[in-house]
This record gives sequence, C-alpha cells and structure tokens, in this order.
Amino acid sequence: MKQHSLLLFLAMAAGGCLSLRMLSLDVPTAVMRGESIWLNCTLDLESDELYSVKWYKNDVEFYRYLPRDNPKGQKYDLPGVYLQLDRSVQGNVYLKDTDLNTEGLYRCEASAESPTFQTVEGEKMVKVYVLPQEDPTILGSKSRYEVGDIVNVTCRAGPSRPAASLKWYINGKEADPRLERTYIAEDHQNGLMTSSLGLVFAVKPTDLSQGAITLRCTATVSQTYSTASEELVVGDRYSASPSNPFTVISRDGPVITGGQAHYKVGDLLDVNCSSDVTHPLPELQWFLNDKEVEKHHLIRYKNKEVLGLRLRVQTKHLDENEEMRLKCTATLSKVIQTRSEETTLGGNHRTSGLTVAENFGKVSERNISIAKTLHASNIVTCLGLI
Repeated sequence: MKQHSLLLFLAMAAGGCLSLRMLSLDVPTAVMRGESIWLNCTLDLESDELYSVKWYKNDVEFYRYLPRDNPKGQKYDLPGVYLQLDRSVQGNVYLKDTDLNTEGLYRCEASAESPTFQTVEGEKMVKVYVLPQEDPTILGSKSRYEVGDIVNVTCRAGPSRPAASLKWYINGKEADPRLERTYIAEDHQNGLMTSSLGLVFAVKPTDLSQGAITLRCTATVSQTYSTASEELVVGDRYSASPSNPFTVISRDGPVITGGQAHYKVGDLLDVNCSSDVTHPLPELQWFLNDKEVEKHHLIRYKNKEVLGLRLRVQTKHLDENEEMRLKCTATLSKVIQTRSEETTLGGNHRTSGLTVAENFGKVSERNISIAKTLHASNIVTCLGLI
C-alpha cells in the first residue's frame, strides 16, 4: 500500500498526469436576449474521482453536481439564470432563457476526491445583446435647402443594448467627423439605450445635386470580442530608449510611436497608434489621462490601421508631476446589425430604409452561426460597417 502511494506521489510530482484537468470551457461570449444557451465545462478525470462541479455567476453559486449526493444535481435561484435541471449534468448546464440579468462572469469550478484533492476552474464573460427593432429616425430636417443654409439634423437610433453606433453620410459619402455632434446615450428603465448623433454644416454648391441633398444615417450594433491596449506615462518617470525615444510595443496589442519623452505647456503632441493588419481591422481609440480624446484631435490616415493624435499640450493635460498618461486601444468586433435611414431634401423627396442583420444566435469561440436578413425598399447594396 505504501509502495502504491509512493508511485502515485511520484507520478503527480513528475507532471501531474494523473490528476483532474479542465479540457475546455465553452461559454458563449454573446447571446441575443431570449435565447437558450449551454455552458459546457469539459473535464478529464484521468485517475481521479470527481468530488464536485460548481457553477458561479459573478461569484454567486447557482448549480452544483456531487456524484455521491441524491439527487446529484442541485440548482439555486439567481436572477437571469434560468437553469433547466433535467437537462444539466456534471459540468454541462442548460439555460432555457436569457434576459439582461443573464449578463455576467461565469465560472466553472471542479474538485477531485482524495488523494489529489485537485481543484481546477475557468471563467468567461457572457454579454447579452438586444438589437434595435426599428430603423433610425432623422429629426430636424427641412423640405428644402439653398446654398449657405445651415443643416442641423439629429439621427436617433432605436433602443438597443449596447447603444448603437451612429454614422452620417452626405450624398453617399461619409461625413467629416468634425461636422458630427455626439450626445450622451439615453438610458431606459428596461436596461436598453438610445443613441443620438447630430450633423451640422453649411450647404455648399457642391452639396446640391439637382437642387437636393441626400442624407443617410446608419445605426450599427457590434459584438466586441477582443480588446488590447498600450499605455505609457510621458514625463520624468518615463525612461526613453536611445534608439527610439518614444516607442512602446506590446506583444499582442497596438503600438504607440512618435513624439518625445517630455512635454510642457504649449508643446505639440504628435503621436501615432498602429495595429496589426487583421480582417476585420480593429477600431483604434486614443485616451489621454483615462478620458477618450475628442474627435477633432484625431488624425485619420488612408492606412486605417494607424490613428494619429495631435494637440497642443495644455495645463489640464499635465498632472502635478508634469506627466500625462497616453493609452491606445485596439478593439476587434463583429457587426451584428446595421440599420439605415435615408432622406433626400429638396427635388423629389424620398426616403428609404435598409436593414442588414447578422443574427448570430448562440455565439461561442468555437462555433458562430450567422443568419443574414436583408430588408430594403429601394436600396439593394449592403453596408460593410464596423
């Protein structure tokens, strides 16, 4: 008996090849409200005997499986967790419904019996999405405009979660971001959000085609599945490299280049953030002292995997140590739905709507099932927006 225990100990010490292992944790990263989902925790017991498997949401237990108990599986009521016990076994649990309360961090924890008493765990975030059920609306437009008139309109998206990302187009071309007016998204009691985006510009002769201007607003909801960032402190504590005084490289994130190691009030901050070329391209964002940089300070290049930041340093940008924090994030996302509203002002007035929906149902890192639905009255081209 002692010899057997010694052999077991030596085998475990040599690499733990006889102990409990978690082979995979299959949790959908995103789900549409109302859909059912599986949470799968796949285990390899090897020579171990299973003691328990437990599932948690935001550190609160809602399911446990103990082979020696009767019944083996037990559930505990938790808002947003609609567990069907007769379809759940060991590490695999079935949620028959989802709502906004389902969103959260899910953790599977498994433990082995003696002699190893091995415990393994894994966790993943589940996001719940609600798509707009209607096209965005364009408010504030007049029936006719002439050269020199001020166009002041607002695009308002339908309620969704997360808030839809809005974009303006003038005569089929993407509007200059400096003409857009960003408003804070409106929160509703049911947990949904409504986003609005203004557009203000003076009509130029080139804007009119046969006496008309065509405006289009798109509302896009995307699923974020990866975000990487690079942050640095500019100031006395920053140690510059002789070969490149202002370059920070992350193994899997964006790269910040350009500029100098020290800044004072009145200096020009001119830096670039670059990402790897992927398909689709990540969305780049600049943050200064943890606040997103205003759009008019951004430099957009034809090379879309590079985003510039250019501004005059002001007192508010520097802390008491005359330092400032720069951060660039690169976010990969997948368009779930794009809805559009178009209106022609002047001439023969017309409106049309476009819906591009990628209703992915149960989305996991292993298997993404996408169904595309097109709904259009007189637009037959799709928008490829992220």
